[in-house]
Amino acid sequence: MMAACSKDATEEMLGGESGNGAAKNALLQVTTRGTGDADAATVSYPVQVYVFQNDICRAVQTIGDAGQTLNIALTEGTYSVYAVGGASSTDYNLPTMDDATTTTAITLKDGKALTDLMAATATATLVDGGTNTVTLGLARKVMMIQDIEIKKIPTAATAVSVTFAPIWQSLTVGGGFATAGASNTITLTRQADGRTWTSAASAYLLPPSNQPASVSVNITIGGATKTYTYSTSDQLEAGYKINIDGTYTEAVGVALTGTITGATWLGERTISFSFNESSVVGGTTADNDDNNDAPTWLPAAGSTYQGCYVLAADVADDGQSAELTLMSPSEATCVGTEAAVTAALATLATAAVSGWEMPTKSQMQLVEAKLLSDDASLSEAFYLFRKSDNGIGYHKLGGTSWATVPNTTTAYRLRPVAVVTVAKE
Repeated sequence: MMAACSKDATEEMLGGESGNGAAKNALLQVTTRGTGDADAATVSYPVQVYVFQNDICRAVQTIGDAGQTLNIALTEGTYSVYAVGGASSTDYNLPTMDDATTTTAITLKDGKALTDLMAATATATLVDGGTNTVTLGLARKVMMIQDIEIKKIPTAATAVSVTFAPIWQSLTVGGGFATAGASNTITLTRQADGRTWTSAASAYLLPPSNQPASVSVNITIGGATKTYTYSTSDQLEAGYKINIDGTYTEAVGVALTGTITGATWLGERTISFSFNESSVVGGTTADNDDNNDAPTWLPAAGSTYQGCYVLAADVADDGQSAELTLMSPSEATCVGTEAAVTAALATLATAAVSGWEMPTKSQMQLVEAKLLSDDASLSEAFYLFRKSDNGIGYHKLGGTSWATVPNTTTAYRLRPVAVVTVAKE
C-alpha cells in the first residue's frame, strides 16, 4: 500500500470493492506542488498520501517524484486528503492504512535524523463516475539549522554544543505535531585554530512546542559545563534557515549574534542577542559537593569565572569579598629562565583577568590535581613553578621532586595562575 509503481498510478480499477464493501465508482487524482515563490518552491520526496473519509483511512499511497500523479479509486463521497513530504520508510516509522489516524505520529527510526518535512491537506468531493483532481501545496514544517560557529572559545574547552528547546518531537499524519517539550542538542567540532567550534552539517528541527523557546550554548572547561541561554520569543519558526555566529568573551561570557534567513523558504529575518554570565543556568563539577556552604555570590572551587577554572576560593572574614585562585584556560612552553617565562606569560594574557604568574608550589599542586583529573597522560609532562627562594623549578606531574633546577635549553610547560578579588554585590 505504500508504493506507487508508475508515473500515473491507479490504486485499483473502478468497479473494485472498498473496505466497507461498496463499489469504487469514482477517481481521486492527486498531484503535488511547493508553496511560495513558484521558481524557488520545492517538494520533499517521497510524499506519503493519506485519504480519510470521516475518521477512517481509506487509502495510503506514495508519490515518489515530481513526475508522478496518483489516481486513487474510491466510492463517491467527501474525503480529506493529507500529505507528508520528505518522510521515507527508510528513515521513519510510517502508519499503514489500518492504523493511521490524523493524529498518528510519524516517528524517526533509531539512529536516523530529521529530514526536510512538509505537509499539506485538501478536501475532495467525489461523485459517481467522476474524477476529482486535487493539487496539494506542501509547506515546510521544519526549521533548518544551517550553520553554527562559536569563536574564541578557550583552548581548555573540551566540548561545545548548542541546544534548542522546547521543540516538537514528531509530525503527525494530519500535518500537526506530537510530543511537546523535546530538545535537540547539536555537538560542535573544534577547528584547526583550536578556538573555533562549528557544526559539521545542516540539521532539520521541528519548531518550538511553546514560546518563548531558547537557544543554549554549553561550554565545558575543566570538567565543569556552563550553559548560556537566550530566550528567542517567537524568533524560531518552521520554514526558516537559521545561522548562529557566536563569540566567547571572557569578560561577559558569550556574545552571540544570530541570523535567521528564509532564503528560498519564507523570506528573510535577522535577530541579534547576547549571552553573558547572568545567562548561566547550569554548571556542574565533581568538586561542588565540597562547597555547599559557600556564599551563593561566590564562584566556588571547581567552577569557572571569566572563562577560567577556579582552583580555590577564600572568603574574607567580613564575608563581603573573596580571593579566587584562577588557572588559565591556556598554557605555553618555554625554557626555565625569567626572560622566557615573562615572554610566555605575555602571550597568555586575557582581557578579563590580569596578573598571571608562574604558580607557586602550593598553587602548582592544585593545578596538578586538576590537569591530571582531566588528562591522565599528562603524568609524563614537566611544568615550571616558582620555588620558595623565588627561583624557578620544574615538576613532573605525579612525581615527588619539586626542587629541580631547569635546564635553560629545554622547553617546559607553563600553566599560569592569577589571584583576583571579587566583592559581594
